[in-house]
Amino acid sequence: MGNRHKIIIIAIVAMFILTPLSARANDSLAIGVQGGFLATGAVIDIPLGPIVVNAGVNYPAGWLYIRTLSESDSTFDDLVDPYFTVTADVTAPIPLGDNFDLKIGASTLAFTDFTSGMFGVAGAALKGEYWIPEKTTGLFVNLNIPIMLYVVGEDTPFSAIISPWLPLAGLFTTTAGVLWTF
Repeated sequence: MGNRHKIIIIAIVAMFILTPLSARANDSLAIGVQGGFLATGAVIDIPLGPIVVNAGVNYPAGWLYIRTLSESDSTFDDLVDPYFTVTADVTAPIPLGDNFDLKIGASTLAFTDFTSGMFGVAGAALKGEYWIPEKTTGLFVNLNIPIMLYVVGEDTPFSAIISPWLPLAGLFTTTAGVLWTF
């Protein structure tokens, strides 16, 4: 095993050790909304022990706004039209104060119509979460660093492309939003 693999394993173990000190007032379910170029919609944040799973059902509002302005009529635009955007993150929180968590993990953002398949990007997630003192409201920014483009469908087996240019897609996959706990 190379040194890089050892460093990654040590970092992951350190994240899980620090998890119980997270800033969220309680470890309960949180729901919210997020906005971004390719993902504007509803999210749910579910703590599962030392990790947090975040899932969202969204609409690519920024993409469709620009498409509307451009009045383009290309085949690619028709492909994106009927699709929703789904987001998912699995992160481990690292407390950086009484009200702030830094969450590090993996993320994906995919276009889907929920029947024929999906295409999207996957990579690292870096999420800052600030919880307003004495309130059940939190603000977040989820920075994504895609490293893989993938396609999967009922007629298409899973295929993936890894490119050094894909992290630039993080400019479009990054979101910000509000969470509420119960």
